[in-house]
Amino acid sequence: MTRKIVYLDQNKWIALAKAAKNPDEKSEARSALEFLVGERKADRVLLPLTATNIYETHKVNNPERRFDLAYCITTLGESCVFRGRHKRLEMEVIDTVRRAYDLPLPARDANWFLSQVFYEATAEWDDLRLGPVVSEKMYEFAKGNPQEFLFRYLMETPEDIRTTAVQRFSKGMDGIRQHVEERRTRHAGEKESMRRNIQNAVLMINKIDEIQAWVSKAAVPDVSVRDILEKHARRIMNETPTYAIERELALRLEGQHNRPIQENDFRDMQSFCAVIAYSDVVVAENQFSSLARQAGLDRKYGTVITTSFTTMMETMSDTN
Repeated sequence: MTRKIVYLDQNKWIALAKAAKNPDEKSEARSALEFLVGERKADRVLLPLTATNIYETHKVNNPERRFDLAYCITTLGESCVFRGRHKRLEMEVIDTVRRAYDLPLPARDANWFLSQVFYEATAEWDDLRLGPVVSEKMYEFAKGNPQEFLFRYLMETPEDIRTTAVQRFSKGMDGIRQHVEERRTRHAGEKESMRRNIQNAVLMINKIDEIQAWVSKAAVPDVSVRDILEKHARRIMNETPTYAIERELALRLEGQHNRPIQENDFRDMQSFCAVIAYSDVVVAENQFSSLARQAGLDRKYGTVITTSFTTMMETMSDTN
């Protein structure tokens, strides 16, 4: 049986956690909770988390609220996560390049983009960019006890470490936000086609060393990495899901000149880049759901994007 992959944004998880705590309350969230519990028991659905879900749960200051939310996402979500941007891009670029030369794709698990180890929503345990941060022994423990490992991280991180991490993340995000606002002002008069070209160039230049390494891993016979990039740079940007989604969402977000960009926007974009191409259903708030539909990303990737638990349940029931 093929399990449906459903992504719930943080507000939807909060609604489910509240519904779990108040079982006598009649609401759409309570109906959705009962429906999803049944689907999980029947092994018909997966509810993977993103780094945003984990971060926004970890930043909740009220311990009781954080407990309720952590219990919900680790029980119903079972600590499954979408892999981080770097790993997805590596696999996606390799596949895009090999398709360009009509080469067979590497054999890998159908759900290679998912992991049971929560921190792989950000980076792989053996990512060389991090150095020897996580031991293989710790990784194996986390893999064997994914729910306990995530729950204890969310609830038992020392308070000073938790708050410092949240503060540093917000500070880093604010620097990115200011940079994007400057770019939006600078390119305000450009046509969308030109802004798309600029976005493509920025995305490629920012990660050119990594892209060259991934292209090399595609192992195209008798063609140099330089020649591949010269011929297929545009194709890589258009057909690599994470890049294509990020570009189209950024174009529309930055095009909203009457609305300042918020820190939350970057976290929501990070999640949408991870989930749209790999989910059957995405249930999220109106802002990014609308931007994604405007960009035609739902049609491109065959994903139902909705703000409604009811639509989610109807979609899943229709396809069972």
